[in-house]
Amino acid sequence: MQKPLSEQSKRYVIHASSWIICVLYFLIVYGLLLWSNIAKVTAAYDAIIGALTMTGISYLIYSTLQFYLPNNKNYWKLFSMAAIFSAISVLIVRILIIQLSPDDNLVYLDFSLPFRFVINFLIITCVMTINIFWNIQEELVFNKRRKDESEKMVRDAELYNLRQQLQPHFLFNSLNSIIALIGSKPTEARNMTFQLSDFLRGTMRKDEKQFTTVEEEINHLSLYLDIEKVRFGHRLSTEFEYEEDVLSGKIPVMILQPLVENAIKFGLYNVTDQVTIKTKILLENNLLSIEISNPFEQDQPEQKKGTGFGLTSIQRRLYLLFGRTDLLQTSVDGNTFISTLRIPQL
Repeated sequence: MQKPLSEQSKRYVIHASSWIICVLYFLIVYGLLLWSNIAKVTAAYDAIIGALTMTGISYLIYSTLQFYLPNNKNYWKLFSMAAIFSAISVLIVRILIIQLSPDDNLVYLDFSLPFRFVINFLIITCVMTINIFWNIQEELVFNKRRKDESEKMVRDAELYNLRQQLQPHFLFNSLNSIIALIGSKPTEARNMTFQLSDFLRGTMRKDEKQFTTVEEEINHLSLYLDIEKVRFGHRLSTEFEYEEDVLSGKIPVMILQPLVENAIKFGLYNVTDQVTIKTKILLENNLLSIEISNPFEQDQPEQKKGTGFGLTSIQRRLYLLFGRTDLLQTSVDGNTFISTLRIPQL
């Protein structure tokens, strides 16, 4: 995004522009006076006084327009202001030349007044126009930056809410499992409580982060799976397949948990047999590909009752982070449901 000039850079540009105007004004006026057969010394005094006056007027215009930006209906005020500044500059130059010029024959001042006014008016109008366009551009850049920052805050808040909405469901299930284990298996209930504590502690540490490494995400996911294995016992089995080079890849925080939770929900609910959830991770062409598969019963009631919130929230998070809607795809291969997640490596 384009950045506005800093105040120091802006001052440098203003000084440079003002002195360029000064030099150009001097050359124009000095050339015209010599062309009109005015003595070189008188022409030089006249041009120097006029150039310095116009430089001062330029600084004054800049200071004025810093605090005033006319709308489309008030541009006539600028022309009025330019005319007033032109008249003032002509008057100042006339007085100073009379006081400082060594030449007593200054008749040319009277017939040159209209030409001076026109030249000054054109230069001052150009200075005003440049300043106005500059200020408009700065305002547009500032408004765009403010809009982008506002959108980023809204996007971050939505991302945070999407992540937080996934936690209560898992937390309630875990607490219910702990309650169920307290009477029959107090040791397992205690271990599950510690595991849940470690998981939630890790979750809180990740709240301020948007991305993490694949290695950290797998470690955090393992805590979640340990808790779920206590709930489902021997029925839940997991497999991870990946090479070492993928562990340093970047991935959105806690993006895998809802996918695995979705696989557990539709793979184990209403099923008594052992279910293996497989996770395969590849890194190809700067694109991290994560495939999570689980078997399922096509006629089980849970398939019909699901709201699809987990997958929808992931789609939304990926869109907010990468601006793409094609990074999460699902497919069915016989009795196997496959979720494929693709994460660009920025």
